[in-house]
Amino acid sequence: MPSNPFDAFFEPPGGPGEKKDQPEREKTYPPLEDHSVFPENGKESLDEILEKNMAFERSAASLSKLLSHTNAVDHEPVAFAGNTLVQYLIEIHDPHDQGSMRQEKAYHHFLENKFRSIIVPMLELAKLHSEIAHQFNEDVDEHYYSVEKTDVQVKSDKELALDGLLFQRKLLGNAARDLNILTRALEVCEVRLKKYIDAGGDNNISSSEQALIAKNREYLTAGLEHQFDYGLFTLNLLDEAALTFRFFTKQTLSQYLQRLESAFRNKA
Repeated sequence: MPSNPFDAFFEPPGGPGEKKDQPEREKTYPPLEDHSVFPENGKESLDEILEKNMAFERSAASLSKLLSHTNAVDHEPVAFAGNTLVQYLIEIHDPHDQGSMRQEKAYHHFLENKFRSIIVPMLELAKLHSEIAHQFNEDVDEHYYSVEKTDVQVKSDKELALDGLLFQRKLLGNAARDLNILTRALEVCEVRLKKYIDAGGDNNISSSEQALIAKNREYLTAGLEHQFDYGLFTLNLLDEAALTFRFFTKQTLSQYLQRLESAFRNKA
């Protein structure tokens, strides 16, 4: 008798009448996306940023006072000071001329100490600023959502976070400006020391000692001693305008963060 062609639909595989116990296949589901706005410590990212801004401001208070007390602007060289060619043609009064080799060396050491007193706390604040800016760029955008706050509160907190970043940028720019002033003052001081090379007497300095003073200073002011390219925080006219008018976009922040990447690299 021919087999029923429909048996295959009702019989288990392996032949008519044959039954095999097969384990029931477990159901699998695709993993759900994690939409949690909380990091591991349970704080929302925007709240973390605001707390870090407050920590920055607490530390910035001492640096801002230091910038006032160091009076870097008082050491700004006059026009053409340090330009030996111009000084050869025109008599230029240099108010920072110390009058002797010993006094010039002491003044040079004095300026270096001022430089170090600024760059050390500036470096720590710059690292914190970079951390805050990266977190703001990665976590906060127009789609940022809080499970605890209203949209109005979130918008207000975003503005506070941005205000904090702009303040940090301005303070670091002021510190970089003062370091640039002190760098120029040190360079001009080294030029003044040159006139005492082989001068004889108490005002005598060897060319090798003068060159070593300049070399060690360059290592300091180039940021190599502290592994910190502070010059990246120098504000130009466009930066000043952006800070004044609070001009800010994700694109400009991303470009700024790319510049910050090289500020803390080892350069020695």
